[in-house]
Amino acid sequence: AAVRSSYSFVLSVWTTRSEIPPTFYINGMVPEVGRYMQFSTSIIMMIRATKLQAKLPNMTTATAAMRMHSPLTGTKRVAIIGAGVAGMQTVNQLNEIGFACTVFDQNSDVGGVWRENYAEFCLQVPYELYEFPGFPYTEQERTDKFPRGPAVQAYVQRFAEANGVYNNAKFSTKVTGVKSKPAGGWAVLHQRVDSKHEEQDDFDYCVVATGMYSKPHVPELPGRPRFQGQVMHSSAFTEASMAEGKKVLVVGGGKSAIDCAVVAGNYARSSTLLFRKAHWPVPRKLLDLVPFKWGTYSRFGHFMLTPHHDMGSIKAACHTLATPIKYAWWRIVETMFLFQFGLSGDRVPTTPIDIDLFSGGQILNYDYREALNAGSIADRKGEIARYTESGVVLHDGTSLQADLVVFCTGFAKEYSFLDANTAEKLGREKDGLYLYRSIIPPAVPTLAFVGAEVSTFNNILTQALQSRWLKNIWGGEVSLPSEANMRADVQKEQEWKRRWMPATGSRAATLQLHQMQYHDRLCKDMGVPHHRKGLNVLAEAFSPYTASDYSGLFQGTSARAGTGMVGQQLATPTRDS
Repeated sequence: AAVRSSYSFVLSVWTTRSEIPPTFYINGMVPEVGRYMQFSTSIIMMIRATKLQAKLPNMTTATAAMRMHSPLTGTKRVAIIGAGVAGMQTVNQLNEIGFACTVFDQNSDVGGVWRENYAEFCLQVPYELYEFPGFPYTEQERTDKFPRGPAVQAYVQRFAEANGVYNNAKFSTKVTGVKSKPAGGWAVLHQRVDSKHEEQDDFDYCVVATGMYSKPHVPELPGRPRFQGQVMHSSAFTEASMAEGKKVLVVGGGKSAIDCAVVAGNYARSSTLLFRKAHWPVPRKLLDLVPFKWGTYSRFGHFMLTPHHDMGSIKAACHTLATPIKYAWWRIVETMFLFQFGLSGDRVPTTPIDIDLFSGGQILNYDYREALNAGSIADRKGEIARYTESGVVLHDGTSLQADLVVFCTGFAKEYSFLDANTAEKLGREKDGLYLYRSIIPPAVPTLAFVGAEVSTFNNILTQALQSRWLKNIWGGEVSLPSEANMRADVQKEQEWKRRWMPATGSRAATLQLHQMQYHDRLCKDMGVPHHRKGLNVLAEAFSPYTASDYSGLFQGTSARAGTGMVGQQLATPTRDS
């Protein structure tokens, strides 16, 4: 039937040449082939899904085990901590299966880091790489390829309104404690930020969706009381005018540090970036020609990385044989980036780029390079030893004058709200919290972390797939393995990361460009196709993967997307002004 239908479709397209929206790059060259592929894609996806469902009972992997052990059935009430993009998508998914969700956030609105952040912050990737699957940006929202923070926040709010998130939220409410109950479930203690009155609500399950950026980290350094200037974290540097007429010292080597130094340079008497270690910048376009996503968000780009532990012997052998080619590839990439950004001296990273991407990857335009050339900012490699009355002294003895010190030194995890017994069961280590599928603690299966213990180059999509996976688990469609099997899987992940990833406090959560393998794994667990480009083999290998490739898994969200009219009709009584 599929063959007859596709044959008839090709004939009709060839004779009528009707216009339909393109889905493949090949459409631009051979429209008829592209239109045929659009139809055949739907056919092949249905066939693959049917095959996967048929295989599930006979699988011997962790996916098969997930059909045999399910401690998570019967849940009705779920507490979700955090109303950022992770918490919002979790609410949306669990609402679809009839769960009663309550999302707590200490801020007055949804959005998390998009609600407020450092001055003039924006997406470092094109909008199509930061999009809710099944809920695309409207034409009006696509005017800027790299939207500013307020524009992204407006898009996030539109998602919240269209999907009823506001009706499930308690804003300006801080969660002060989460305690496991003897009979099962969770007691969640919370209070309004403008009140000292603490309340308690009971839930069957709890989701931590506080993100990777919850508690600003500012190092404690000697001499702070002597310093006559101002010290703040980048998250508090919300207005560029704060730097007006001052000598600004920005501390850090990541994307936020570079952005803050450039912004301050437009207003301050002086702006200096102090970095301890240089990281490789990634240009928006490779050689100013090819968008970076073709090299980083594709299966080809993923193949060029350090091989993942979750692969068969044939793939492992291919990686081994390709080792010299991959080495040469990354050295060429480094040379290309050195040229594009004009890196020299202390600005040249010492860590190979294929490793550095897992600790300091950043996508930049040329504003930083041009500001250095123009002299509006300066940079220096070093580390603060202590404060003085008028600035800081570095470990090498150099003194730097400053009126304002902005620390772009990341964020610390804050799980002090969990009771001691639960915290002990999590087994957090120096390099972070290792979880099954980066979501479930093996010893605490009624607690989940969505977007809180995973970092990729496409966090919004990763969180969407996590929430979809969790819906399947808690909805009874897929079951978890036994605790022993989950621990074994976590141990493999831990050993793999510790063999080659940089030793950081967040290594457990780091996946970055290995997002492809992670997304594939979640899809396999859910019994849905992980190859999502249909019959187009070239697109599957080389075309970037974006949220649109997974939109079919979020049909409920897609049906509500529209033009935003649904959201405009929703009341938002719990949203603070």
